Amino acid sequence: MKKKFARILAAGLAACMMTGCSIGQKTDTPAETSKGASQAETTGGQETEGEKKDTVVYGTPTAPVGTFFPILSYMGSDIALEKLIYASLFTFDSEGSLKPYLAESYTVSEDQKTIDFKIRQGVKWQDGEDFTMDDLIFTIESAAKSVEDFEKVAYVKGAAEYKDGQADSISGVSVPEENVLRLELTEPYAPFMADFGTYGIIPKHVWSEIPQEEWEKQTELLNQPVGCGPYKVTKFEPGQYVSLEAYEDFFEGAPKIDNFILKVVNQDAISAELVSGNIDIVDVKEMRSSEIEELEAQGFAKYSIPDHMYQYISFNLRRPEFQDKNLRQAMLYAIDRALILDTIVEGRGKLLDSPFLPGSWASPAEGELNNYAYNPEKAKELLEASGWTDADGDGVRENGDGEKLQFTIRCSNDSKTRENAVLYAKECLAEVGIDVEVSIEEDSVIAEDCIYNHNFEMYALNCYFFEDPNPYGWWHSDSAFDEPGVGSFNFGAYKNDLVDENIEKGMKTTNQEERKEYYLNVAKQINEDVPMIFLYAQDREIMCNPKLENFDPYTFNIFCDIWEWDFAQ
Repeated sequence: MKKKFARILAAGLAACMMTGCSIGQKTDTPAETSKGASQAETTGGQETEGEKKDTVVYGTPTAPVGTFFPILSYMGSDIALEKLIYASLFTFDSEGSLKPYLAESYTVSEDQKTIDFKIRQGVKWQDGEDFTMDDLIFTIESAAKSVEDFEKVAYVKGAAEYKDGQADSISGVSVPEENVLRLELTEPYAPFMADFGTYGIIPKHVWSEIPQEEWEKQTELLNQPVGCGPYKVTKFEPGQYVSLEAYEDFFEGAPKIDNFILKVVNQDAISAELVSGNIDIVDVKEMRSSEIEELEAQGFAKYSIPDHMYQYISFNLRRPEFQDKNLRQAMLYAIDRALILDTIVEGRGKLLDSPFLPGSWASPAEGELNNYAYNPEKAKELLEASGWTDADGDGVRENGDGEKLQFTIRCSNDSKTRENAVLYAKECLAEVGIDVEVSIEEDSVIAEDCIYNHNFEMYALNCYFFEDPNPYGWWHSDSAFDEPGVGSFNFGAYKNDLVDENIEKGMKTTNQEERKEYYLNVAKQINEDVPMIFLYAQDREIMCNPKLENFDPYTFNIFCDIWEWDFAQ
């Protein structure tokens, strides 16, 4: 699927700050100003007494790759910036409710298969060109041609035929009257508004003359994109920062803060960067509770919100050894996840036993699933039942052919908390005779090599969900790919007919209670099969400059109404 970690489903990417996942790059030393760049370019300058700050600096350990484009972005930081550069038909407010953006309103037919969107007038692209209905149609057609994003428009009538080259246009897309976009669906599809409604619209006049298969090579356009959102890119320094300036003709009104900078910072330097005034906003969930309390004592504002991701260790089910359910269950029983949550995560989160986030309406109730409580003896029983014994007494089990029970877990380096959790899991697995090596690697390498080239035994990363809990992109068989170079966000290539059936049923009804029942069936089957080790869902904690006004972060969008942000005098 697409190099888009955070955005399969709706990666709506919805708008997450993601990131994600956040996938990206973590620097080994505190981020430095690039040669030739002024301190003001990377920090926004220091506030001078009596002067009002005109730059907000967002700090992140995940470096963008410079693909600021809805159809191609896949790194967490790129996706976050994409939401500042481009606009979608709708966005979500801080309460998680759908909010008009490029669309002023919409109506749905009684059979829930026809949607009319009334589009704003007078919108302009950042290069001064008028926004037109052709841009909307072009975006839909482009998504249909994308292997990774086709799912966002798959239920639009005629999209499949257009994708397969059987039609020159998409029959279910029309403009019945001025500034009204009509989309006809093949059947009711519950996640559609979260999927396509929050998808960034791209300018036809910029991209239509370039073959879509060549878009990924357009470095200059991807680094210096043309959108119609509140901010536009002025400079991209790979591995260092991205500078954006307010778009004065933004349709919601010019942003009150003139400049936005995304600055790459070392995870260990976050506190120093905040205190020095080099950054204004940063995710601090990787910091110890005592460090966060110290920052609060210094006057920084803390925001705690439920996160939109969970941490996991994926099995590569393409490998024959992981076809053994006993082995997968044994490894889960062998890991003391409660201890990981209580000590490594400091209790700032929740365990989970299915792919539905705690707190989601789709999350199973307590007691409905096996919680795989720490039980090393049960793990040993399951391993013995599958013929894994320690015949030579070296502490590592082997099968009847003498093959050792040894694996490598490739772990992304963008989270020290995850690293520590995986290193502890290694110790737990050793206690039951499983020898695991942990390879800490750049998260961009993990994303490319594991998700796209499927080159792993096990790997550890995070998985993002979005407003609608539809699990199709991660758990349906059609989302599993084996071809090298084709991203599989069904990470381990899990396939199960019952899961597929219930996912499909859950997409075709808008009745939430019915969907919840279907998703419970999905959760129960995945919980039984253990295609991955679900570790924990950590709370998201954000530290902020106390002078920043109107900052109202939401789980799926910390940049809610960024054009209204301002600094107090």
